Amino acid sequence: MSTSLPFSPDGPASGRAVALALLRPLFGGALLIAAYFVFPLGRTESGTKFWLSVGIVGLIAMCAWEIRRFRNSSHPVATAVEMLVGVGTFYVVVFSTTYFLMSEYGQQTFNERLTRLDALYFSLTVFTTTGFGDVAPDSQAARAVVSIQMISTFVLLGLGLRLLNVMVRRRTGHD
Repeated sequence: MSTSLPFSPDGPASGRAVALALLRPLFGGALLIAAYFVFPLGRTESGTKFWLSVGIVGLIAMCAWEIRRFRNSSHPVATAVEMLVGVGTFYVVVFSTTYFLMSEYGQQTFNERLTRLDALYFSLTVFTTTGFGDVAPDSQAARAVVSIQMISTFVLLGLGLRLLNVMVRRRTGHD
């Protein structure tokens, strides 16, 4: 029995294709989160700026690669979901790293010193617009970065969903 994905131009997707569409972003996200906790970052580590720059360039490269991959996909909906999960995870990890480093290097940047887990938690609360209020930016620089994440989250979600909608409709012939 095969599971069908909607709007697939080549017919229903096989069970293997569906499993891969689910497993790739989950594995990639888990790998990214693991790297976030393992890579040497912080005041005492050398190469922190290098790794942060690699992360930003990596995010841009990943977006370009995912769009290219989507255009050539035989199952655009599954690929679109993969793309959203992958880019979203990378986005949250880059902001988590930024918050962690700001807390490491800046005095009173946040209302408490952030561990990597605290920074990931804070980035997720900003990304999901939850905002419990337990972690808050205290410095102007931290407030500016949080504001950038808030605005870019709405832009990312709005433009991302619109772009994916247009691309799926174009690829499936539902203009």
